[in-house]
Amino acid sequence: MEPRKGALAFCGRNTLGLITLDAPQPVTYPDGTIGMAWVGIHLTDTIAPVGAPWSSRAPRVVAYIDDLIELAN
Repeated sequence: MEPRKGALAFCGRNTLGLITLDAPQPVTYPDGTIGMAWVGIHLTDTIAPVGAPWSSRAPRVVAYIDDLIELAN
């Protein structure tokens, strides 16, 4: 599954996030390097609080929020 806005995805640290923008954005990492990554919010509280910024250069998409909403209706 391809990353896109509204995707539920795991980052390289295996935390679940919701991608909130349409394209990768520049992200500054703790070591000072800058890379392009998909960004959004944390949905698990294992390394950051729920709602905290989340990012991944190569997210593993598991579902799309709009598909889940359709299933619920």
